[in-house]
Amino acid sequence: MKSTLKHGLVTGLISCVFLFGFFTLMVWLNSKNGWGIGVSSIRGIGGLLSIPVQAIGIYMAMQNIKLLSGTLSYVQAIKTGLTVAATIAVIVAIFGFLYCTIFNPGYAAFMVHDAQKVMIAKGESQQQINQDSIQVAKQYTPGIQVIQALVGQFVTGAIISLIIGIFVKTKKTA
Repeated sequence: MKSTLKHGLVTGLISCVFLFGFFTLMVWLNSKNGWGIGVSSIRGIGGLLSIPVQAIGIYMAMQNIKLLSGTLSYVQAIKTGLTVAATIAVIVAIFGFLYCTIFNPGYAAFMVHDAQKVMIAKGESQQQINQDSIQVAKQYTPGIQVIQALVGQFVTGAIISLIIGIFVKTKKTA
Protein backbone atom coordinates (compact mmCIF):
# COMPACT_ATOMS: atom_id res chain seq x y z
CA MET A 1 0.00 0.00 0.00
CA LYS A 2 2.84 2.35 0.85
CA SER A 3 4.49 1.90 -2.55
CA THR A 4 1.13 2.33 -4.30
CA LEU A 5 0.60 5.67 -2.58
CA LYS A 6 4.15 6.66 -3.50
CA HIS A 7 3.43 5.91 -7.16
CA GLY A 8 0.22 7.93 -6.91
CA LEU A 9 1.99 10.85 -5.28
CA VAL A 10 4.81 10.95 -7.82
CA THR A 11 2.42 10.53 -10.74
CA GLY A 12 0.12 13.21 -9.32
CA LEU A 13 2.99 15.67 -9.03
CA ILE A 14 4.18 14.88 -12.55
CA SER A 15 0.62 15.32 -13.81
CA CYS A 16 0.37 18.72 -12.13
CA VAL A 17 3.64 19.91 -13.61
CA PHE A 18 2.58 18.66 -17.04
CA LEU A 19 -0.99 19.98 -16.95
CA PHE A 20 -0.20 23.45 -15.69
CA GLY A 21 3.11 23.70 -17.56
CA PHE A 22 1.48 22.67 -20.84
CA PHE A 23 -1.41 25.08 -20.29
CA THR A 24 0.87 28.01 -19.48
CA LEU A 25 3.28 27.32 -22.33
CA MET A 26 0.57 26.78 -24.94
CA VAL A 27 -1.41 29.87 -23.91
CA TRP A 28 1.78 31.92 -24.20
CA LEU A 29 2.70 30.40 -27.59
CA ASN A 30 -0.88 30.84 -28.81
CA SER A 31 -0.82 34.50 -27.82
CA LYS A 32 2.67 35.13 -29.20
CA ASN A 33 2.09 33.40 -32.52
CA GLY A 34 -1.55 34.36 -33.05
CA TRP A 35 -2.70 30.78 -33.57
CA GLY A 36 -6.25 31.64 -32.51
CA ILE A 37 -6.78 28.51 -30.45
CA GLY A 38 -9.38 28.92 -27.72
CA VAL A 39 -7.95 28.68 -24.22
CA SER A 40 -10.54 26.10 -23.25
CA SER A 41 -9.38 23.98 -26.21
CA ILE A 42 -5.80 24.22 -25.00
CA ARG A 43 -6.97 23.14 -21.56
CA GLY A 44 -8.82 20.16 -23.05
CA ILE A 45 -5.87 19.10 -25.19
CA GLY A 46 -3.61 19.23 -22.13
CA GLY A 47 -6.05 17.03 -20.25
CA LEU A 48 -6.07 14.46 -23.05
CA LEU A 49 -2.29 14.50 -23.32
CA SER A 50 -1.98 13.90 -19.58
CA ILE A 51 -3.78 10.55 -19.82
CA PRO A 52 -0.57 8.65 -20.75
CA VAL A 53 1.14 10.13 -17.67
CA GLN A 54 -1.61 8.70 -15.49
CA ALA A 55 -1.54 5.37 -17.35
CA ILE A 56 2.21 5.02 -16.86
CA GLY A 57 1.89 5.70 -13.12
CA ILE A 58 -0.88 3.14 -12.75
CA TYR A 59 1.03 0.57 -14.80
CA MET A 60 4.19 1.06 -12.76
CA ALA A 61 2.29 0.70 -9.48
CA MET A 62 0.68 -2.54 -10.69
CA GLN A 63 4.01 -3.91 -11.87
CA ASN A 64 5.58 -2.99 -8.53
CA ILE A 65 2.91 -4.86 -6.56
CA LYS A 66 3.32 -7.83 -8.89
CA LEU A 67 7.09 -7.78 -8.37
CA LEU A 68 6.83 -7.46 -4.57
CA SER A 69 4.21 -10.17 -4.08
CA GLY A 70 5.10 -12.45 -6.98
CA THR A 71 1.53 -12.45 -8.22
CA LEU A 72 -1.19 -9.98 -9.09
CA SER A 73 -4.85 -10.88 -9.53
CA TYR A 74 -7.16 -8.73 -11.62
CA VAL A 75 -8.92 -7.53 -8.46
CA GLN A 76 -5.57 -6.55 -6.89
CA ALA A 77 -4.61 -4.75 -10.08
CA ILE A 78 -7.88 -2.79 -10.03
CA LYS A 79 -7.48 -1.90 -6.34
CA THR A 80 -3.93 -0.73 -6.99
CA GLY A 81 -5.03 1.34 -9.99
CA LEU A 82 -7.92 2.90 -8.11
CA THR A 83 -5.65 3.82 -5.20
CA VAL A 84 -3.21 5.50 -7.59
CA ALA A 85 -6.06 7.21 -9.46
CA ALA A 86 -7.59 8.55 -6.22
CA THR A 87 -4.20 9.84 -5.08
CA ILE A 88 -3.60 11.56 -8.42
CA ALA A 89 -7.11 13.05 -8.34
CA VAL A 90 -6.59 14.54 -4.87
CA ILE A 91 -3.18 16.00 -5.76
CA VAL A 92 -4.39 17.51 -9.05
CA ALA A 93 -7.49 18.92 -7.29
CA ILE A 94 -5.40 20.50 -4.54
CA PHE A 95 -2.96 21.99 -7.02
CA GLY A 96 -5.86 23.20 -9.18
CA PHE A 97 -7.38 24.93 -6.19
CA LEU A 98 -4.04 26.55 -5.32
CA TYR A 99 -3.57 27.58 -8.94
CA CYS A 100 -6.99 29.23 -9.15
CA THR A 101 -6.77 30.99 -5.79
CA ILE A 102 -3.09 31.74 -5.15
CA PHE A 103 -0.86 31.28 -8.21
CA ASN A 104 -3.30 32.71 -10.77
CA PRO A 105 -6.29 34.31 -9.03
CA GLY A 106 -7.32 35.89 -12.34
CA TYR A 107 -7.73 32.46 -13.97
CA ALA A 108 -11.55 32.47 -13.98
CA ALA A 109 -11.74 35.99 -15.41
CA PHE A 110 -9.17 35.04 -18.05
CA MET A 111 -11.21 32.00 -19.09
CA VAL A 112 -14.44 34.05 -19.21
CA HIS A 113 -12.77 36.76 -21.30
CA ASP A 114 -11.47 34.16 -23.76
CA ALA A 115 -14.92 32.54 -23.99
CA GLN A 116 -16.43 35.96 -24.68
CA LYS A 117 -14.00 36.45 -27.59
CA VAL A 118 -15.18 33.14 -29.05
CA MET A 119 -18.84 34.17 -28.58
CA ILE A 120 -18.21 37.50 -30.32
CA ALA A 121 -16.51 35.71 -33.21
CA LYS A 122 -19.59 33.46 -33.51
CA GLY A 123 -21.76 36.58 -33.82
CA GLU A 124 -23.74 36.10 -30.60
CA SER A 125 -25.79 39.02 -29.33
CA GLN A 126 -24.57 41.00 -26.34
CA GLN A 127 -27.48 39.69 -24.31
CA GLN A 128 -26.55 36.09 -25.17
CA ILE A 129 -22.88 36.78 -24.39
CA ASN A 130 -23.85 38.18 -21.00
CA GLN A 131 -26.00 35.14 -20.18
CA ASP A 132 -23.38 32.65 -21.38
CA SER A 133 -20.62 34.48 -19.51
CA ILE A 134 -22.42 33.86 -16.22
CA GLN A 135 -22.42 30.12 -16.92
CA VAL A 136 -18.76 30.14 -17.98
CA ALA A 137 -17.82 32.05 -14.82
CA LYS A 138 -19.56 29.39 -12.70
CA GLN A 139 -17.67 26.64 -14.54
CA TYR A 140 -14.31 28.15 -13.61
CA THR A 141 -14.84 28.81 -9.91
CA PRO A 142 -12.24 27.11 -7.68
CA GLY A 143 -14.85 24.75 -6.22
CA ILE A 144 -15.98 23.51 -9.62
CA GLN A 145 -12.35 23.18 -10.73
CA VAL A 146 -11.69 20.94 -7.71
CA ILE A 147 -14.76 18.79 -8.44
CA GLN A 148 -13.83 18.48 -12.12
CA ALA A 149 -10.28 17.42 -11.21
CA LEU A 150 -11.45 14.87 -8.65
CA VAL A 151 -14.07 13.31 -10.88
CA GLY A 152 -12.15 13.55 -14.15
CA GLN A 153 -8.87 12.18 -12.82
CA PHE A 154 -10.54 9.39 -10.85
CA VAL A 155 -12.86 8.24 -13.64
CA THR A 156 -10.03 8.30 -16.17
CA GLY A 157 -7.83 6.38 -13.75
CA ALA A 158 -10.57 3.82 -13.13
CA ILE A 159 -10.97 3.17 -16.85
CA ILE A 160 -7.20 2.93 -17.28
CA SER A 161 -7.03 0.50 -14.35
CA LEU A 162 -9.71 -1.75 -15.81
CA ILE A 163 -7.83 -1.94 -19.11
CA ILE A 164 -4.24 -2.20 -17.88
CA GLY A 165 -5.21 -4.70 -15.17
CA ILE A 166 -6.16 -7.19 -17.90
CA PHE A 167 -2.61 -7.15 -19.25
CA VAL A 168 -0.64 -6.86 -16.01
CA LYS A 169 -2.41 -9.51 -13.92
CA THR A 170 -0.58 -12.77 -13.39
CA LYS A 171 -1.44 -15.17 -16.17
CA LYS A 172 -2.73 -18.58 -15.18
CA THR A 173 -0.42 -21.38 -16.26
CA ALA A 174 -1.90 -24.53 -17.65
